[in-house]
Amino acid sequence: MTIERFHIAVELAEAIGDYLNSEGWSGDAFFQQQGVNLESDYDNGYMDFELFSSLFEAAATFAEDEYIGLKVGRNFVARHWGRLGYLILSGENGLEGVQFIQRFAKIVTNAIQFRWATHDAILECEFEVGTGSGLSPVNYNNRQVIDYLVSSSFSLSQASTGLDTRYKAIHFTHQGGSDPEIYERLLKAPCYFRQPANKILADLASLKLESATRDSRLKKILESHAQQVLQTLASADELVVKVQSYILDSLPYGVPSLKQISDRFALNERTFQRNLAKQGMHYQDMVDDLRHRMALEYIHNDFSFLDIAMMLGYSEQSAFHRAFKRWTGLPPSKYRRSHPEGE
Repeated sequence: MTIERFHIAVELAEAIGDYLNSEGWSGDAFFQQQGVNLESDYDNGYMDFELFSSLFEAAATFAEDEYIGLKVGRNFVARHWGRLGYLILSGENGLEGVQFIQRFAKIVTNAIQFRWATHDAILECEFEVGTGSGLSPVNYNNRQVIDYLVSSSFSLSQASTGLDTRYKAIHFTHQGGSDPEIYERLLKAPCYFRQPANKILADLASLKLESATRDSRLKKILESHAQQVLQTLASADELVVKVQSYILDSLPYGVPSLKQISDRFALNERTFQRNLAKQGMHYQDMVDDLRHRMALEYIHNDFSFLDIAMMLGYSEQSAFHRAFKRWTGLPPSKYRRSHPEGE
């Protein structure tokens, strides 16, 4: 069994601090309040997507602004999408930018799944956040993140064309908050809420207009680099899958040590930790995450709590009870009663 762990380039979180600074707050004070140091904690370039999502929620509270996701996106600059942002700007037109997103979105995040379709001269981009998470209890589709993704893509489109770019329509699964009219004011397109999917509709003809920021030489360099990063991430993904499988097989006999894992995959410990860091992970966090997710699966079956504790590699049932309460806020018995059949 493989448990997918989502990550995102740290530059997207930096956008929150940049917006707060532009509005007279202190981005540094905000991140310090959240216990996050973007410069030292994430030097691998990625952070856990769940943390990223929670930072947007915290920023809305910090700034007392329920539309901060939209506004951070409108404050967008290319570096907020990392390498992909600069690559899109260097492309020939918006259509090539779309192709770059299709090819290289994973160098920014593996948490977004896109579906593309064209009809009647319209390009549709439907997207989901956090799909494929298996047993993940986290709702990644929080409104602030969705708003930021739509708003920043609109800002990037405007930056590349140098025109008053307009989308044909935008669909949101959420309800739009207390002042839904703000979406059309900031995004300059008809916006529809409580829709079956998050979706952006764009005019194909406008996407074919020549980009004001095109740079064929820079594009060639960035495209080559993006391909290398993608290959590196694919190798790291493969390692994560293998490590997860090994941990799950080993748990009934105890949690394998970092040295055992490193020896098993013929890596020194530092190299192994660095490869995990590229996925926004640390080994102990991976073990804890796997135990958490497997516990939620086991809890809805007929296993006794002692059996679950043993299958998850705990030496005592009490240790499992403490961990489960830390994960869910409830002891296992109360959680099982309040969440029958996986509800």
